[in-house]
Amino acid sequence: MTAVVDPIGSVGPGGPGQPPVLEMRGIRKAFPGVIALDGVDLTLTAGEVHILLGENGAGKSTLMKILSGAYRRDAGEIRVRGREAAIDSPADALALGIRVIYQELNLVPHLSAAENIFLGAAPTRGFGLIDWKRLHAQARTLLADLGMAIEPGTPLDRLSLAERQMVEIAKALAPSRSGESASILVMDEPTSALTAREVDQLFALIARLTARGVAIVYITHRLDEVYRIGQRVSVLRDGRHVSTLPLADTTVGELVRLMANREIADHFPRRRQEMKRGLPHFSSGIRPGESALTDSRQEMGQAPFQELLRVENIGRRGAVSDITFSLHAGEILGIAGLLGAGRSEVARILAGADQPDAGRIVIDGQPVRFRTPADAIRRRIGLLPEDRKADGLVAGLTVARNIALPHARTLARFGVLPRGCETRLAEPQVSDLRIKATPVQQVRLLSGGNQQKVVLGKWLAGDARIFIFDEPTRGVDVGAKVEIYNLMNRLTDAGAGIIMISSELPELLGMSDRILVMHRGRIHAEFDAAEATQERVLSAALGLAS
Repeated sequence: MTAVVDPIGSVGPGGPGQPPVLEMRGIRKAFPGVIALDGVDLTLTAGEVHILLGENGAGKSTLMKILSGAYRRDAGEIRVRGREAAIDSPADALALGIRVIYQELNLVPHLSAAENIFLGAAPTRGFGLIDWKRLHAQARTLLADLGMAIEPGTPLDRLSLAERQMVEIAKALAPSRSGESASILVMDEPTSALTAREVDQLFALIARLTARGVAIVYITHRLDEVYRIGQRVSVLRDGRHVSTLPLADTTVGELVRLMANREIADHFPRRRQEMKRGLPHFSSGIRPGESALTDSRQEMGQAPFQELLRVENIGRRGAVSDITFSLHAGEILGIAGLLGAGRSEVARILAGADQPDAGRIVIDGQPVRFRTPADAIRRRIGLLPEDRKADGLVAGLTVARNIALPHARTLARFGVLPRGCETRLAEPQVSDLRIKATPVQQVRLLSGGNQQKVVLGKWLAGDARIFIFDEPTRGVDVGAKVEIYNLMNRLTDAGAGIIMISSELPELLGMSDRILVMHRGRIHAEFDAAEATQERVLSAALGLAS
């Protein structure tokens, strides 16, 4: 008989007079040089979706890591179902029914989906051997409940980012070895890699969970999701608790003001220039140690409009085919498309990470061939990858070393890096990008948004003039998004060219000068900014007439 797992469980909704399912009082946490949390409170009731908002570095993820046992609090109290809880390890949190789905996926690439879901809690039979039949049956049930037709035995590294996200969710909902199901579930940016249909499936699952009394803390930077599923919202700013409010009594503008302590009038502050003679020309580049945000870093001259990059009939077997487009100085070229359309594959080819099977790449009128990413870097191409954790950063190294990695040849003297050169290179980027960390702090301790800024700083510290931004604002708060958009303006004012891949249509429409739409590995349509609409772009992404 096939084993059946109920991933939802039933903890019962909290009734009148019942204590909160979770109380966190006066939580404090400090890292070297940074106070991450300073007396933060959070109260959660059974059956509630409680939204947790704040800019990157506000302390959201740190607070949840303390709840999950990944970090130990320096001060404060945690009570679970009315009783004081000592959560000193992840095992303590699991025993209390606390599950966390982190923004950065925590999975093992070479194991199967089923093995990842039940990692450390796989069903066994005699002599402690894994019962593979039960393991796959239980994993299949969990995945089916999420609406995903993923074969449990599929290795994780063969799944898309969206499918891996669903495996992470299934893992959080799986009962622990002791049989404890989730009663408190934390979701940190769970929809960042999901399609609209997958988001609908996730929200339907959330509704089933809360109907059975599961309490959910939901962290997001997509404000449209806040009102769709939440009941209450708590806002953190600079490591402090600002306010907790019923969502029915708040507006988007009020939430933005609480998060950023400022008005944000224009979410997409694109300064467009006509594509003609007289466009500023990127003449000298950014020297190592200089900042791309410093007004005085170069004199802006007027020069004929310049084609920086031309891609001619590029193809890679099983990924993309017949890709042709150009990128000009001062231009933001957006690339739209559904997941799996081939957008990131194009980015990887241009960055030298993958080799094309056909076509050619032309830079400044000269054909080039990239055998490695180092070849692309030498031609002044910088990539901000879709998965910054896997492809953009070395988590165990410092901020300064991550920023300096592509520039080691320039910085070295006779093959040796001078003392302090990495810190000197990184300091202007840390300051100008408002990275909430010191240059000597390890990148793994930073929030997702600040890690994204470190990847940006890596290319701004050098002389890149062709920037490929693959989902540049994924997991980034509203205020930091505007900072990135303004940075893009500054780069294009200086004559750089930007290719921006984004799943957020408002972002593409608001910031792009032209938009290419990909469908099944090909460019299906092209729009100028003035003629692009959400309906036309989405129709083209679906392969329909635009």
